[in-house]
Amino acid sequence: MSETAYSPNHVANAFLLKARNEGVRDVDPLKVQKLVYNLNGYWLAMHGAPLVGERFQAWRHGPVLASLYHQFKSNRASPISTWALDKDMSGEGWKAYRPSDEDRAFYDALEAVWDKYKSLSGLQLSALTHAPGTPWSKARQRGDDYLDNDEIREHFREVLQRAKG
Repeated sequence: MSETAYSPNHVANAFLLKARNEGVRDVDPLKVQKLVYNLNGYWLAMHGAPLVGERFQAWRHGPVLASLYHQFKSNRASPISTWALDKDMSGEGWKAYRPSDEDRAFYDALEAVWDKYKSLSGLQLSALTHAPGTPWSKARQRGDDYLDNDEIREHFREVLQRAKG
């Protein structure tokens, strides 16, 4: 299991690679945001700590990681055909990173989220986050800029319970 939280870019790249390997061509900026949100939620529910090292903001269209938004905003509503780039570790240029293949806990969780949500569009995934009682809806009702990780964890614990039962 990862000891530190991942960059949103690394997590997004893992989903983008999965989509490319399976021929899923509808991963636009909205869908990648919601996939990363769901994976982070599942991770919080299962491990008690966030998977990504950035807090989700309560934007109009649901939970958003600002850095990921800025990474892909030029795509608008078009499918993403590039990678999320970070400064190369050597300090020269930019490179696409993703979690190590050896992080089995990460990839097991990614597989579960991917299998559950890959067939949904970004708009459908966004609609799930807008349901009454979701962490996003609670943050918006309170006028908070950020979602509360404790609320995200509890929400996804309930999602996992319903799936079991």
